[in-house]
Amino acid sequence: MTKTAIIIGATGVVGRETVKQTLESSHYDKVVTFTRRPIETPELVNNHKLTQHIVNFDDISQWQNLITGDDLYCCIGTTLKQAGSKETQTQIDLNYPTTIAQFAKQNNVQSFTLVSSYGANVESNSFYLRLKGQLERNIHQLSFKQFILIRPSLIVGERSEFRIGELILKTALKMLAWLPGIRKYRAITGKEIAKRMIIATTSNSGSQTFALDEVFID
Repeated sequence: MTKTAIIIGATGVVGRETVKQTLESSHYDKVVTFTRRPIETPELVNNHKLTQHIVNFDDISQWQNLITGDDLYCCIGTTLKQAGSKETQTQIDLNYPTTIAQFAKQNNVQSFTLVSSYGANVESNSFYLRLKGQLERNIHQLSFKQFILIRPSLIVGERSEFRIGELILKTALKMLAWLPGIRKYRAITGKEIAKRMIIATTSNSGSQTFALDEVFID
């Protein structure tokens, strides 16, 4: 039995790979994306399984009826620098995905897979990790039949903007990877995260959490 995958945040580092791999997966005969701007990668947009919706995330209620399918992959996220303010980052990293999840649950979506962050905690001193902790709690409270939670370390890959902090941290983690206890914090690519998400979601093993080196398949 083939299913429909729904992808939020489909133009980001993890989202792009999730689109690609769900389109390639025999588990899905339809892949639906919701984005601010169209996906333009030829090998993706020319795939007959892909349905794109260009939407306004500030008015999700106008397209709530379109959030239908079997498995929802939530890869949406930003940085404070990109967002420009804590208020805007809260809207993107917490409010948008929470509202989408609520409508997905209402529309009988069975599985919700979330890319969060290692260290996410509602009590964290870090604004970013506090947001992620709040989002995890919100999704958990919706009681999806299956909730796959991914808590990776630093996510690396091709981005539209240059992040000097990411480059420094990636280099440091690579240099220190041989030290005991450090290797599990190594950077991970969007491709590797997408692979873990899809395997976990389609294995029908129930709700699971993968953190740090557990996200890697090999």
